[in-house]
Amino acid sequence: MIRRSTKGKAGKAPPLGRRERNKQEKLDRILNAARDLFAAKGFAETTTQEIADRADIGTGTLFLYAKSKEDLLILVFKDEMIQTSQAAIQKVSPDTPLIDQLMQVFGAMIAYHNRDLPLARALIREITILSYAERGKDVQALMRIIYRGISNIVLDAARRKEIRSDIDLTLFGEIFFGIYYLGLIGWLNGHTSKQAFVKGLRMKLSLVIEGLRTGKPAGKKRLKAADGEKA
Repeated sequence: MIRRSTKGKAGKAPPLGRRERNKQEKLDRILNAARDLFAAKGFAETTTQEIADRADIGTGTLFLYAKSKEDLLILVFKDEMIQTSQAAIQKVSPDTPLIDQLMQVFGAMIAYHNRDLPLARALIREITILSYAERGKDVQALMRIIYRGISNIVLDAARRKEIRSDIDLTLFGEIFFGIYYLGLIGWLNGHTSKQAFVKGLRMKLSLVIEGLRTGKPAGKKRLKAADGEKA
């Protein structure tokens, strides 16, 4: 049975008060300043003092919004990656095979990281093991958007009978992203070239897709065995 992730309809948010608007405007200035300086000077060479000066605020005010430069990096990345992933998902052609659709989405993410590899390495270090638990909500919010977008691509493939539809396909947003993310870490760590990363990613995703075409539903015994119990 095809299960499509849904998003509840929320009522229109009430307008922000003056205080909230001021806080949001100040945060926007901080993030724009950090984004510009990271791009111009690199993450390692940028200081929080420079970011505060560019945003026209004091460093004390800056630290009310982010506890460190790494904290700012995650905030900047969240906004940019949401835009990158959503744009790629929206551009996916419904007539192309699932593997090409997935590679289009992940290709956009790879291109984003390839623009500044030192910045990408710093980012992956921060979001893989968070220095500040408070940023966990930002990362989780980003991942929910990406998982949902990929899952919907997979669900559409099931509707056009490209893959089976008798399992919970919403899980494959996380599964496919996990394959991509592991390869991304290997590339950014210098264990493989970008070309080899992309080639290997396509092969691995294709293997999973092939299993979704021909695989048979696992029985209870097989599922228990996978959990470490005796079949």
